[in-house]
Formats: sequence, C-alpha cells, structure tokens
Amino acid sequence: MDRMFERFFGYRTVGPETGTPTYSLPVDILEAEDAYELHASVAGVPQDGVDVTFEDGLLKIAVKAAPVPVLGTFIRQERLWGNWSRQLELPKEVDSANITAEFENGMLTVRVPKVAKAQPQRIAIAGATKAIGA
Repeated sequence: MDRMFERFFGYRTVGPETGTPTYSLPVDILEAEDAYELHASVAGVPQDGVDVTFEDGLLKIAVKAAPVPVLGTFIRQERLWGNWSRQLELPKEVDSANITAEFENGMLTVRVPKVAKAQPQRIAIAGATKAIGA
C-alpha cells in the first residue's frame, strides 16, 4: 500500500549512489498556442544545482540539494530535503532546438516551443496553351 501512494504522490526513493532521498518533482504544465510552459518550484537550490536536458523526446529535470545544517534539534520537519527529478515525454511537434529555461527566485520555468503547423498552400496550375487557328 505504501508503494502505491509513493508512486501516485511521488514520494521519496533512495538514490542508489549516495543514499540521498530522491523525490518526484511536482510541475505545472501550461499549453499556449505556440508553446508548452512548465513551472517547478525549487526553493533553496542554487541555479547550478538544477539541470534541464532534452533527449529522445524526453525532457529531464534534475535538482540536487543538500540538507540544511542544523544547529539544534528539530521539533518539526516538514520541508523535504534531497534530490528531485522528473522526466516528461513531450509531443513530437516541438521545436527542441529552441527550448529555453529560466531560474528566478526558486522558480524554474521551461518553455518548449511548438513546431509551426504547416498551412495549406494554394498551388498554381500550369497548362498548355492552345494556338488560335491551329
């Protein structure tokens, strides 16, 4: 039962290399006419701790964080610490060469432009001209 909730809600798993907990990064995804926009809160993580890659149709976000030094005893600990990751399969109609990412005030915004849809194009029809009186 615990595993079912962990999969559904994206709770932690332990990373095999370091034993550091890894969580599924919650994201908001918006669709506009010309692009998809993804927002993820990564408060307390420096910009160089965030990695965004796109390969084989997958947008991958990895966030590496370290625990905050504790100078006392926790009475309550609700903020999760550890690594965060997320992989999202993107539609084929995206312009992967122009994906951009911004990081400001703990908010990661990734913009994935859509490929411009082909518009119907009218084709001129050429024909043989008949000679008059022939």
